[in-house]
Amino acid sequence: MPAEAMDVDRLENPLTAEQIKAQANQEYKTGNYAAAVDLYSQSIKLEPSNATYYGNRSAALMMVKKYSDAAKDCQMAVQLDPLFVKGYLRGAKCQLQLGNVNESLRLYTKVLDLEPNNAVAAKERAQVNQVQSQIDHIQMFMANKQFGLGANACDRLLGMVELAPRSWMIWKGECLIGKKDFNGASSVAMDLLRRDSQNSDAIYLRAQVLYSQGENAKAITHCAEALRCDPDCSKARVLMKQVKHLEATKTAGNDAFKNGKLQEALDLYTTALSIDPESESTNSKLYSNRAMVYAKLGRYQDAVQDCDSSLNLDPAYLKVLRKRAECYQKLEKYEDAVRDLKAAAEMDKGNRDIRRELQAAELELKKSSRKDYYKILGVGRDANDSELKKAYRKQALLYHPDKNDGDATAESKFKDVGEAYAVLSDPTKKHRYDNGMDVDGAGGGMDDFGGGGGDVNSMFYQMFMNQQ
Repeated sequence: MPAEAMDVDRLENPLTAEQIKAQANQEYKTGNYAAAVDLYSQSIKLEPSNATYYGNRSAALMMVKKYSDAAKDCQMAVQLDPLFVKGYLRGAKCQLQLGNVNESLRLYTKVLDLEPNNAVAAKERAQVNQVQSQIDHIQMFMANKQFGLGANACDRLLGMVELAPRSWMIWKGECLIGKKDFNGASSVAMDLLRRDSQNSDAIYLRAQVLYSQGENAKAITHCAEALRCDPDCSKARVLMKQVKHLEATKTAGNDAFKNGKLQEALDLYTTALSIDPESESTNSKLYSNRAMVYAKLGRYQDAVQDCDSSLNLDPAYLKVLRKRAECYQKLEKYEDAVRDLKAAAEMDKGNRDIRRELQAAELELKKSSRKDYYKILGVGRDANDSELKKAYRKQALLYHPDKNDGDATAESKFKDVGEAYAVLSDPTKKHRYDNGMDVDGAGGGMDDFGGGGGDVNSMFYQMFMNQQ
């Protein structure tokens, strides 16, 4: 320091650097660490080449958990005095608190090189080796996608230090995302952002959480913010490009569906599903959208499979549960439809539409347990009288006992054909049949009708034969 500057400092503060240090030591002993830091700084200003002053200030800074500043003081202290053992010891502790395990081990090793019998350094280095072992376990768990184990290991690791290092917190957040604890991962990200709102790693972690929750637009915004804070944050750039591509493809598929371009929509949704197989929230929506296309195309079994895939990713996806029930009914799998709608009704107990859908499915299930007269005659549910008569004549001729002498199967089918026509040709009975009621009213059921089927069929058969 120039003589003129030293003279000015002495005029402002008549105490010597040692006297100020003595005051700082007293403040340190009484727990006034901030005051001690200020006084040690004054001593350093007067004598900037004194290693002890830096060492003392580093101790006070450690007490207020300013480990980064303390580590810098330790580094300066050992540069000024390469034999300053306390400087290495404190520096090693600071590096551990900052998550720099290798540097911490290097400094402890330096102490043991200087003092091979230093029990404190040996003990603390062994503890740091345990920390390194825990880190190795975390990295192994993450590589193997054992995120639950990884999250637990992160908690143990963080319990080994006073102030959680940022990089270790990031690991915990990523493990929580992996185990689908998005609220927990979000809390980790917000804790990091409260420490430093401009930290790109923390912002990127928040973007990962949002993406995992299907909040793609917000994820893109956070990736852009991470890049603003750190233009070299390549992982944010990669994620943003991927999410933009995924969103653009999904949107194009939605537009094609709205415009009735079903094959184009199908192709676009299929492409979108291939972009990121790990994107469960978005892929659940994509499977749902593609199921809608399949249903529109009449490919109900394919639609059911996509609904299955969607629900595997998001079991609480109510819309998909209802869509699968609808497809099951198209496939005449009424028991499956009723099961899905009961689950949907349980999820949304106040939804009247679901209750109506469930009642309709239960009716279809009840109807399906009885003979399907439309199938027996081979006609659609909208068949008119002429079509019913034509169908009956054809089936009755085919299975008439005169043409199938001794054929029990043909005889049974002949009876069914007569039953079917007797019900469907009678407007009242047809109405009751279509609505799942007993065709003969209370006390008489459809199953009771077939008792005299043989005589009825013979009557109808003769009637039709006479009309020819």
